[in-house]
Amino acid sequence: MRKINLFTDALPNPLFRRLVRAVQGVGTEGMENMGSYNTTFWFPLGAKPTNIAEECVGKLCTLVRPGPRCIGMEWWLGRLKYGESLRFHTDRDRSLRKQTGQIVHPLWSSILYLNRFPSTPTVVLDQVLGPDGKSWVPPEAKSGKSLDAVPNHYAVFRGDLRHGVVANGAAKKPDGRSRKTGKSPELRLTLLVNYWDRRPMPPNCRDYDGTVYGALQNGD
Repeated sequence: MRKINLFTDALPNPLFRRLVRAVQGVGTEGMENMGSYNTTFWFPLGAKPTNIAEECVGKLCTLVRPGPRCIGMEWWLGRLKYGESLRFHTDRDRSLRKQTGQIVHPLWSSILYLNRFPSTPTVVLDQVLGPDGKSWVPPEAKSGKSLDAVPNHYAVFRGDLRHGVVANGAAKKPDGRSRKTGKSPELRLTLLVNYWDRRPMPPNCRDYDGTVYGALQNGD
């Protein structure tokens, strides 16, 4: 699929290592009931970062060059347990959909992989939502792209494309050695960024104020 851009070594190594340590420090905080994916944050274009994740989002934006319509980025932490999939979906303003039924997609969706997680790829399909908001166009995807979880690889694709995470149950477990943080080494870690021409609605998308994921403020 030509609709996907993949950047290798997306962030400078020192900055990338700081981000990984901070997200490892977050651990499983807020993961209950898919909370990791329901809690997103708004970072206006050109704003001063308030944590290591926003510092990285600003750097990644220079790679994407999202265009003059972009006014800011929605970011969140992707964390999946070993053997856990993420259902196929399209990114959207989730609060707007819930409150009004309207479906609005970001300009671009993107994924920065923070650790190696064998045989648990992201699959992006050449498929979008139909006008009814329920069916897929085309009904069966004619093409797709599988993206492996490789550290510091950054995948960017059109914001209305259907995608998900497929966990291969036969995959070998990642390295289970303990770390000084005491956090689980068996989480698939990503930083996810959507580029928008409008701010997604609360309560899903909020300003980062440090009340959650405090370890991101210690990314030094």
